[in-house]
Amino acid sequence: MAQAGAANIQDGVTMDLAHLNQSRINTDRSTVTLGPGLRWGQVYTRLAAYGLAVPGGRSAEVGVGGYLLGGGSSYFIDHGFGCDNVIAYEIVLASGALLNVTAQAHGDLFRALKGGSSNFGIVTSFTLRTFELKGIWGGNIFYPADRTVDQQLKAFNHFSGNPDYDDNAAVQMSISFSPSVGVVFVNQPFYALPLVNPPALHPFTDIQPQLGNTTALNTLAAFAVAGGALSPGGSRQMTWALSFENDLRTLHALYAAFNASVANIARVANISWSLTLEPIPMAFLRASARLGGNMLGVPSNPGGNSLVLCDSSFSWNNENDTAIVRSAGLKLLGDITKSAEQLGTLTRWVDLNHADFTQDPIASYGPTNQAFLQNVSRKYDPTHIFQRAVPGGFKVGLKRR
Repeated sequence: MAQAGAANIQDGVTMDLAHLNQSRINTDRSTVTLGPGLRWGQVYTRLAAYGLAVPGGRSAEVGVGGYLLGGGSSYFIDHGFGCDNVIAYEIVLASGALLNVTAQAHGDLFRALKGGSSNFGIVTSFTLRTFELKGIWGGNIFYPADRTVDQQLKAFNHFSGNPDYDDNAAVQMSISFSPSVGVVFVNQPFYALPLVNPPALHPFTDIQPQLGNTTALNTLAAFAVAGGALSPGGSRQMTWALSFENDLRTLHALYAAFNASVANIARVANISWSLTLEPIPMAFLRASARLGGNMLGVPSNPGGNSLVLCDSSFSWNNENDTAIVRSAGLKLLGDITKSAEQLGTLTRWVDLNHADFTQDPIASYGPTNQAFLQNVSRKYDPTHIFQRAVPGGFKVGLKRR
């Protein structure tokens, strides 16, 4: 997560897990054990040699550990969240004890780690189910926003809510502004089979005019590299997240709020200002439940409707611009939230992996799940080391007794 103190600490001790970068495929190739120091591009490359894959991050540079502990959405609709595919964890507790955690051994901790973040110990390995992957099709398509907005939002709404959803198909839709280009749509269609321009994705590939199109048959690793290139590192960054029911009115309100926000940051040097929309179709929610579920509290049947995850990506270079960018970013979050509330489509789930530090994603899991996480914390970390001595990231909300 792009939050100060979450991955390192000023004037404190940082435990660097980069060298825990092992990967081991079991003998029947049904599972793989990954170290938390790996990045997803490395994982995809190593598994491709065996014709295998796992649900992981969309950017090659995203780390394995944080992604899986925060939930982790991916392109593979019929595999749910990344954390739904973890079948075992190795974790070091605050006491120094090393535990192997599965659904049968320390089952409460096993469930808590599926979205509970770094609140219970240091996870030193994750074992995930694998699946066969012969190849993928996808890429980035760029469009002028003013000439395609109605087509874009209608396509996204229909695709997300399609009752005959093709589980091999996925898409990310970004609305982006930069001073040199203005406002554009960037769609990233994805298909989990080596099939060029499959019918399920025609609602996006048919939109015209297009400014550029990089879609092609590809490997998962190369696709993740291309995805990461849309948000390069080396800049200051702000992210936040919210979710709402798939609704065309809400999508139009979001676009209007984004357009209005541009004036607040247009003069910031080297600003990159983007919102990304990701469908969470019913097929995805059913797959998550089938695999055992998690702590995220995402409604499995949100009014019979699919969900939309919206996350921001704002980047800039100059520290002096931070107050301007953060103020504009939080105003945009507030404007979209207000519109969704008025339309009755806002849902409580906040994606931890993209949340801003002013948000409380663990509370968004719901009171029952938050109370469960608090009880697990008390059991496995009775001295509250990971609540008080590790101040970064999002905490379970324990009150001092």
